[in-house]
Amino acid sequence: MNSLQMKNHSDGELSRILRDRIKWDKRVSTADLNIVVRNGVIIVSGFVDTSYKKNAALEVLSETEGVWSIEDRIVVPGDYYRSDEEILKILKEQIDEIIKIGGEHIEVDVADGIVKLEGEVFRPRLKAMAVASAWELSGVRDVLNFIEIKYPPRRAPLYEEEGGLLMNGENS
Repeated sequence: MNSLQMKNHSDGELSRILRDRIKWDKRVSTADLNIVVRNGVIIVSGFVDTSYKKNAALEVLSETEGVWSIEDRIVVPGDYYRSDEEILKILKEQIDEIIKIGGEHIEVDVADGIVKLEGEVFRPRLKAMAVASAWELSGVRDVLNFIEIKYPPRRAPLYEEEGGLLMNGENS
């Protein structure tokens, strides 16, 4: 392939690439936007609380290879407000998506735009992702992080003793 040629992505692949790019840009949240791709044309809609976030989203989308045009339907209302119930619902959905290991749990509570996260996880990255998800949502004023990192439960190793094989300290 010639280095000057642009790679053409399928709509599904381009949609995934765009969502990933938005996800990793800390200026805007994927929770605020809906992205639809039709023949390389991007239709982006949703509500953001500042023009800065709208322009950041459009910048990220327009700099993506394979995007031919963008139909901007992002709204910046003057009195944008996200209720505690909306924040709670969105956060619970996002956290449910990232918790995949049994024994890990994160409880979410929201009051007056202040998010309280409590629970136990085995992976430090999961704690960071939960906190970042909360901060990304419009309407969040503060995040109280009470998530603890615990070591996953381990099984006692099998070992031999003169009388036979022992497991977890018991004769087998």
